[in-house]
This record gives sequence, C-alpha cells and structure tokens, in this order.
Amino acid sequence: MIRRPRKSLAAGIVALVLLALCVVVAVAVVQLLLGQQPVVDFGVLGSTVAGFTGADVPVLVVSGLVALVGLVLVVVALRPGTPTVFPLTSAGGAEHLDSGITRRSLNRALADAATGVDGVTKASVKSTGRRAAVTAHAAFGDPKDLRDRVRSAVAQRLDAVGPARSPRVTVSVTGTKQKEA
Repeated sequence: MIRRPRKSLAAGIVALVLLALCVVVAVAVVQLLLGQQPVVDFGVLGSTVAGFTGADVPVLVVSGLVALVGLVLVVVALRPGTPTVFPLTSAGGAEHLDSGITRRSLNRALADAATGVDGVTKASVKSTGRRAAVTAHAAFGDPKDLRDRVRSAVAQRLDAVGPARSPRVTVSVTGTKQKEA
C-alpha cells in the first residue's frame, strides 16, 4: 500500500498545449463564420503542408521533436514518484489490515523526536522511501554527541511508528559553535 503522487505536471503541460491549440482553432472557425480574416488561414496551411513529403527535412525535424516529447512524457509517466503514504507493519497479527503514515506525518514525528533531545532547538526532516535526512539546529553541545543522540531518538521513534520498511537515517547538526569566554 504505497500511494504515489499523480503525474499532474506532465498531464497539466499536455492539457495546456491541447487547450491552446483548441482555442486557436475555435477562434479561427468563429472568424470564418463571421466573414473575417481568420487567425490561422486553413487554406494556406493545407497547401503548405501538402507540398511536403515524408523525406523532407522539416517533416523529419518536426517528427523527431514530437517523438522526443512523447518519449519524455512516457518516461515521466512510468517513473515512480516519491511515496506519499508509507505502509506500516501490521500489529498483533492483523493480516488484512492495511495502514500507512503520510510522509508529512512521518517527518513531523521524526522532527519531534529530534527536538526532544537536550540541546536541539529545532529540527527538520526530509524523507523519501529509502532515506530520512534529519537536520538538527542546536544551541549548545558537542556536535558528534548530539548527532548520536538525535540518531538514537529518531531510531526509537521509527521503531514506535513501525514503517514496513525503515528508511536509512542521516543526521546533520548545525549551529553548535562554542562561544569563547
């Protein structure tokens, strides 16, 4: 039960291009019906296109560009996105119970665990299906010791949440410059 985002950017671009083409054609048709000079003269367009053969350079270039755009859209559609919901392990032998945690909720839970460590003032987490990057901002303390304690706290929270596949945790600590007296 890994929910992934929709491919809305690629679909939106294709939809906007098609909408623009439809608007241009509709405006030209209305102008023809009203007896005005159309934005796109279909007669000139048709006679121009009819003069080309499949071996002409403009036809080959346009065909190559259309094929390239199509290939890019297919790759974008087939490439899996970053999961939006991570599956959780079933607790107590519940075999048919599907449960999950959203990435945002997991990030908040891990950031909350990191800020629970003494010396850490705030924390941010970016997670993917395989990795969780924790950035802890500290007011004081040894960076190596804080990194180990934050990693331990985040690991404990991950065990409590129980994702089916635990991400690899990387921790960085910033803002621990010692002031000289």
